[in-house]
Amino acid sequence: MKQRTEARGLGVFLTVWSGQFVSTIGTLMTSLALAFWAFDITGRATELGLMVFFTFGPRILLGPFAGALVDRWRRRTILITCDLLAGLGSIAILLLFANNRLEIWHICILTFLMSAFIAFTAFTAFQGPGFIASATMMAEKRHHGRVNGLRALNANASAIIAPTLAGLLLLFIGLKGILVVDVVTFLFAATTLIAVRIPEPTRTATPPSLGPTRRFLNDINEGLRFLRGVKALVGLQLVFASANLFGTSYDVLFRPFVLLRTRGGETAVAFVQSAIGIGGAAAAFILALWGGPKRHRTMFAMMLFSIAFVLRGIVGLHVSVLLLAGASLTQSAFLTFAASSARTIWQAKVPPALLGRVFSTLGSISGMLMMVTMLSAGPFADYYFEPAIRDGESWLACVFGRLVGTGAGSGIGLLVMSGGLIAAAICIGAMLFKSLRQIETTITDCVR
Repeated sequence: MKQRTEARGLGVFLTVWSGQFVSTIGTLMTSLALAFWAFDITGRATELGLMVFFTFGPRILLGPFAGALVDRWRRRTILITCDLLAGLGSIAILLLFANNRLEIWHICILTFLMSAFIAFTAFTAFQGPGFIASATMMAEKRHHGRVNGLRALNANASAIIAPTLAGLLLLFIGLKGILVVDVVTFLFAATTLIAVRIPEPTRTATPPSLGPTRRFLNDINEGLRFLRGVKALVGLQLVFASANLFGTSYDVLFRPFVLLRTRGGETAVAFVQSAIGIGGAAAAFILALWGGPKRHRTMFAMMLFSIAFVLRGIVGLHVSVLLLAGASLTQSAFLTFAASSARTIWQAKVPPALLGRVFSTLGSISGMLMMVTMLSAGPFADYYFEPAIRDGESWLACVFGRLVGTGAGSGIGLLVMSGGLIAAAICIGAMLFKSLRQIETTITDCVR
C-alpha cells in the first residue's frame, strides 16, 4: 500500500501550502463578491464593517481555547476538519442565495461560524494557529523566515489573482458560480492534507488525576504562564495591537472608500485590491528566497510598520486611483516584511508545544482592540464623517477639505488618514523603549 508522504522539510510544506493557496483564492473571491452584493443593496460602509467584525469574532472569543485544543489535538486532523466544515458554510450561503433568501444577517452569522475554522482572512480561530504551529514543526529554524514568507505569499498572491478572477467570474457565472468554486477549493485543500503526515511536537504531560476539563484549563494556563515570563514580548504585541486599533480603519473601509471615491466602481476596487496583493506577494517572494533579517528583527519590524501606516494615511488623501493603488501596494509590501519578522521572533522564543495556544492568545490581544474599530469605523463614516465633510461648511470640511476633498468618500478618507498617522506615531514611539529594542538578546531562543 502506498504510504502518505512524511511532512519533513520545505518540499512537503509546499504540498500543504499549495492546497491552502487554492482555498484562499476561493474564499477571497467569495468575500469580494459578497461585499459587492452587500454594498449594492445598502450603499453603506456599516454593513461591510459588520461583515469584517463577524469574520474576526471567533479569533477574539475562541483564541486561547482554540490554541489549547490545537496543541492537544492532531494538527493534521484539525486542518482537514476546518476545510471541510468551512466548505459546508459556503454551501449554506449558496443555497440561501439560490433560493433568493440571502440577507446581510445570514452572511454575518455564517461568516462567524465559518471563521471558527477558515474564514475570509488569514486570521482564524482554529486553522490559523494550527497551520502556524504545524509549519513550525515541518521546517527547521533556519527555514522559518522562508516559511513565513511563503505564508505571506499565499495571502498576497491570492489577493492578486482573486479580484481579477472574481470580476471575470461575476460576469459569466455570477455569485452562485463563485460560491460553487469556493466549495471545490475547500475540498482540494483537504485532499492535499490527506496526502501528507504532519510531525507532532512533544507535549507536556498533565497529571493523570486531572479530568478532561481540568486538563484543558491547565493547557490554557500553561500558555498564559509562559507569556507572563516574557513581558517584553507581550509588550511588543501590545504595541502592534494598539497601532492596529487605528490602522485597521483602512482594512474595514477601503472597499466602500474606493467605490464612493472613484467612477470605476467594482473595477477600481479590484484594481486596488490586486495592487495590495502585488505588494505583499513581491515582499513574500523576497522573504521566501532571503529568509528575512537575521539580526535586529524587532527594529526592522517597527520601522516598517511605521512607514506602512504612514502610507495608509496617504491613501485617505484626495488622490487619483493610480496613486491610491501605488500607496496601497507599497504599504502592503512593508507590512508583509514587518509581520514576517515579528512572527519569526515569536517562533524562535516560544516552545513548539506551546505555539498554538500562544499564537491564539496573541491573536486575541490584537483582536480585542481591532474589534472596536470593526464595529465603530462604519457608523462613524456613515453618520458623522461623510455628512460633515459633504456639508462643506463644517469645521472638518474647512480644516481637512483641501487634503481629502469634500465629495463622496471624503469623510471615509479623513478617517483612514487619521487612523494611519496615529498608528504610525505609536510604532515610532515604541522604538524609544530599550526593553523592546533588545528583545532578541534578552530572551533566550527555544528553537535552535
